[in-house]
Parts: sequence; structure tokens; C-alpha cells
Amino acid sequence: MVDVLQKGENSSLLKIAPQLNEIIVAIKWIKQPSDETEFDIDTSAFMLTEQNKVRNDSDFIFYNQTTSPDNAIILKNQLFKITLNGITEDINKISFVLSLHDAKQKQQHFGLLDKITIELFNFADKQKLVSYTLDDINSETAIILGVLYRYNIEWKFRAMGQGYTNGLAVLAKNFGVDIEEPIEQLQNKIESIANSKIDIPPLVDIKTNTNKPSQPPKKTKPKNSKNNSSAKEVMADLDIHNTDMMTKQDHYAPIVQWLQQRNFQATVNEAAMDTSGFFDEIAVELGDNYVLLKIVIDTIKRRQQGKYDKAYIDLSRQNPQNIETIKKFCKQLHDYAFVAKYFYITNDKKVVLQLQAATKIVNFFNGEWLEWYAVIKIANLCHQRKIKFSCTRNMIINLPDDNKYEIDVFFLINDAPLFIECKSGEYREFIDKYSRLRKKLFIPKPYFLMLTLGVNDDHVKGLTAMFDITFVNENMLFDYAIEFFVKKKPIAIENAKPTKIEPPAVKPILKNNTTKLALKPLETKNTNSNRFKIKDPYTQPLDSRNHASNSTFLSRKLFFISMFFVLVGLLIGLYSEINN
Repeated sequence: MVDVLQKGENSSLLKIAPQLNEIIVAIKWIKQPSDETEFDIDTSAFMLTEQNKVRNDSDFIFYNQTTSPDNAIILKNQLFKITLNGITEDINKISFVLSLHDAKQKQQHFGLLDKITIELFNFADKQKLVSYTLDDINSETAIILGVLYRYNIEWKFRAMGQGYTNGLAVLAKNFGVDIEEPIEQLQNKIESIANSKIDIPPLVDIKTNTNKPSQPPKKTKPKNSKNNSSAKEVMADLDIHNTDMMTKQDHYAPIVQWLQQRNFQATVNEAAMDTSGFFDEIAVELGDNYVLLKIVIDTIKRRQQGKYDKAYIDLSRQNPQNIETIKKFCKQLHDYAFVAKYFYITNDKKVVLQLQAATKIVNFFNGEWLEWYAVIKIANLCHQRKIKFSCTRNMIINLPDDNKYEIDVFFLINDAPLFIECKSGEYREFIDKYSRLRKKLFIPKPYFLMLTLGVNDDHVKGLTAMFDITFVNENMLFDYAIEFFVKKKPIAIENAKPTKIEPPAVKPILKNNTTKLALKPLETKNTNSNRFKIKDPYTQPLDSRNHASNSTFLSRKLFFISMFFVLVGLLIGLYSEINN
């Protein structure tokens, strides 16, 4: 028998199934007919004491924390499996909640649905025990559907239907859980970076557009001009964080030409330089605050490599100021859709992130963010100093020996190259490879950098002294570029080409139509003493040399024969003495 409840009614589970121990709580919803709207709906449960409060944040069961501390409640696929006998005695009730994610931003509420139902089943025989369907849904974005509670020695279920228009955060706070929900509007974040706009460098000129300068920048691609002559004009207010200008051939052509002059062929990845997305903003935030934000990037990277869809960041050991900075960055990750969801559990000082599975996002956290950081930091410097530059990212170059290399970041600044290989992890095994590549490209050591993340200043200076390339870390990159491209005059680099080394030519002397090598006679120092003169046998006539050689050989032969007979005589005498 199924007990169908109305709002406010309750049902005794003991009366329905006296031996009941394990139950399934299922929450279902149905959209309006022909409604194709996508709703992001979450189910959750709160384990409450007699004071109607959780003991701590671990009593909040939701998609990022699917098991209760006593393992009596397990959430899987929007279903709750509950072992009644396993619930600790200090838990008096369990409230089941349905909530809409980003409801305000999407302008959604539960009134747009056709039906919401909560049902209880006996886990042993799968028989339905209780059912309650909400019939008065309006503008709610979070609803307490029902409560499972103790009454004397038995468990009962009450149909609630209590709605909240301000979302899960307000509802959870009533139970003692402080959920700091993500910022709903991306516009506020965009306005916060409006003052950081920079002009595009003078290498490529774009048509000026000064309409509505007071509006914050929007992440929209600029339209291509149909008038080629407009590319000769300068856009003074173009935001380098929001442009596809660097994907244009006019921008990277000087690099391609520079390489071609040295017999190197280049294939440019145009899409890798499009800053219309948010990769560059997050990269700069990460690089400028890496020491503090390292815990975030390392946790996300580790969880992604483990194929997990959630990341948990423990901030319990951080001071309050650092906690606020990390929380702000995690909100920014959510604002720009680098993570799907963001929560901060105040009591546990824990950030919970639901990760994105998109390949570009995974690659970004896996190390590509450091390439974006290098590009934007150097580009900003060049623009601010009005230095002509061109740059590429992930460019492929072909060497004359048919070897191919992917170049992380390459700049041409006032016709001087700047090569940057970015390493966010292991770098030691690549040192020899890039030392050889530097020589092949004819790039001076000061302009061939390996950017090693998190390595201290003294260490990178020591590495630079040891090897044929220059090492820098994320803190040194900007100052290093100022030193070599602003304060110092760039090193002149000729259009060197690989050349074959030939042996030195020997000048011939022609005489009587016969080619002979001119040999200069060896000069010897004269001396008054004949004691130190050594006669060279090769200066004597051939016959005398042969005669002297034969005489020497015969005398040596006679000497060894005589010595042989002497030795034989000594041995015979020794033998005779022994016998006597």
C-alpha cells in the first residue's frame, strides 16, 4: 500500500513496513510539454539535530559530498539510500531539498516545471511506500520537499513543500550551513578589468573606433574590415586581452620572414593567439600570484589527471587574508566557466569545485596557462613602451635536417628574437635539447629563455651559469625583458645561415705545366758547437744511408749471438756446481 500525502501530512513507516531498515528516497521532476529549456537541478539532504541545525558541514549531503559521516546516507544518481538503523542518535531528522543552480542568472524557477514528486521505497523489495507531489509551485528556486524524522522509537515522513525564492544559500543557512554561492553576473567581473585595457603595439595598425569609450570591454571578436587601407590606422583603445588581431598574418609575418632568411620554415598556429576568450586573464592572475594560488592549480591538475570531476581545496591552514584571495580567484574561475560549479563551506574552510572536461580547459590547467602568461606579460611591456613587436604561440618550425620543434612562445622585438620555452613541471631532461636548438637557430643566449615555474631566483641564476641557455622564473620574466629590450641595446644578429665548413685551400705553384706543392725548407738555427749537431740520415745520399743501415744491423746481430753463448756457458757452470 502506498501512502499518498498532501502538503503537511505525515506517514508512519513502521506501520507501512514493520521490518523496514533500508529505504530509497527518489526525487523526480517533469518539464512542461514541448518545453526544451535546460534546467540545472540539484538534490541534497541535511542531517539535523533537535535544534534543527547540522552538527557540522559534513551533515550536508550533496553532489560534492555524497556520503554522510556515519555512511547511513548515500547519494547516487539523484537517489538517496538510507539505512535507518545506522543513523546516529543525535540526528533527529533529515530534510530533502531540491534546488536550481544559477537560477537568477538564467531567470528560471520551479514554477516553469510541470511536476515535482518525492517518493520513498523499501530497498529490500523495491515496493513504493510514500509519495508526495507538489501542487503549488510558483517562483521558488529551492524547496524542502519532505522531512524524515524520529518520533519516539519509529521513523515518520512529513510532506513539506516549503519554498525559497533566494536559492539554496538562504535555505542552507537556516540549517547552519554557510554556502557562498558563485557570482551570478559576469558583467561585474568584466567591469573590474576595464581599467587594465592596453593598446595594441604599433607593429600592426587597426582601424580606430572611439564610439562609447565609457562602456566596459566585451569578449566579442572584432569584425574584419573590408577596406584594406584601414589596416594602416591605429586603434589606440584596443584591449589586447580581447582581440583576434594577433591571429592575423600581418602580425606574425615578420617572424616567419625572419626564420625564412635563416632557412627555417614556420607553421603558425593562429588560433593559439586569439585572446577573445578568458585564458589570458586567468593566466595573468595565476602567474602574478602563483605562490598563493599554487594550491588551487595543483589540486585541479591532480584531480583532472585522476579523471575526477570534482576538486576539494582545504584552506584550514591559510590565514584569513589568503582565504579571501583564494576564494576570489575560485569565483573568477567560475565566472569565466573554467569550473562548472563553485561552493565554499565556511565551517570546514573548504572550496569545492566541479571541474570542466573540455580539452582546452584541461590543457590550460596542465601547463598551457604559463604560455599565455609569458605572451601577455611581454606584449603588455612592448605596448606600454611603444616597442614594435610580433609574437606567436605554439608555432612549429622545420629545420634543414628535417627535425620539427614546437615553440611555446616566440617574439620578434625591434627585429631581435626572444625564444621562451615554458616549463610548469619537469625541465631538467629538456636542457640539452634546447641548448642544441639555440645553436641551430643562431639565437644569442640572453634571448633564448627557459621559463621554469616555481624555481627560486638563486637556482635559475645557477642554471644559467651552467648551461648554454638562460633560465628565468615567473617573477623574473617581466624585469628580465625590461633589462634586455628597454634598458639595453639588443644584440645585433646577422642573417646567419648554416654553412658547410671547407678545409683550407693550398695554393699550388705551376712550373713547366706541372702542378707541385711549394714546400718551404725547414730553417735551423746555426751553432758553433758540433757536439749538439745531429746528423739527419735523410739528408745523406741514398747509398750511404743504406750502407750505414746494413752495418748497424750486422754489428747488433753479432752482439746478441755472443751474449747468447756467454749465457749458455754460465748455465752449464751453474749446473755442474749443483751436481757436485
